Amino acid sequence: VRIAGVYGDSNINRQKEQIHDGLDMVIATPGRLFDLAASGVLRLSSIQKVVLDEVDEMLLIGFRPQLMNILDILPSRRQNIMFSATLPEEVEELINTYFLRPRKIEIVPSGTPLEKIDQSAIAVPNYTTKVNYLRSTLKDSQMKKVLVFVKNKKIADRLFKDLTDPFESEIDVIHSNKTQNYRFQSVQGFASGSIRILIATDVVSRGMDIPDVSHVINFDLPKNAEQYIHRIGRTGRAKQHGTSISLFTQAEEEML
Repeated sequence: VRIAGVYGDSNINRQKEQIHDGLDMVIATPGRLFDLAASGVLRLSSIQKVVLDEVDEMLLIGFRPQLMNILDILPSRRQNIMFSATLPEEVEELINTYFLRPRKIEIVPSGTPLEKIDQSAIAVPNYTTKVNYLRSTLKDSQMKKVLVFVKNKKIADRLFKDLTDPFESEIDVIHSNKTQNYRFQSVQGFASGSIRILIATDVVSRGMDIPDVSHVINFDLPKNAEQYIHRIGRTGRAKQHGTSISLFTQAEEEML
């Protein structure tokens, strides 16, 4: 089976060559997929199955126009398959518009508590207190592989700088401003265990099956409950137990 992954921040001409040589399966981000289809290199007339993974996140981060364009140029006779841990109303609207007699399969009912993840929240006054908490807590031997989520790239870089001194050889940072190769290396280092602490924006809150993540720390609370579920779901995977800790200031109490 011939497979290729196509996405932005990578050489589109190389991707065109792969498609021209022939593929059975294309794994793509919406923007790059539409670019390749619009250029005439990728012909979608023979597509039989369309899989949309994390479709609610695609809509949330602004890929609706590209998704609509792609669905419009696909053949009408096809099978659509969607996966997500959360399916908000916006996704239901998409299903009702583009799917014929859809069948919904739930592994567990939406909102089911994650029994294998111990969840806790700690009230703190400000950013500095959050940093001091991490400096102290991350020294614990139980913190074997820790994913720290922050709200944006600026905070990610600032926190990485503030924690580099005590954890220099075992910490890294990942967000959308990093190059694709840098992100691959960061995730691989974290997965292999050479990196113990990974500071991240929500770019890795979904779709990353990283083994043996012992702790997820929400340095900043996410804006919605669905994103919280995806974040803490990076731990407690494959029947293992995990721990999530959320730090919140007075300004974040409403989100808590």
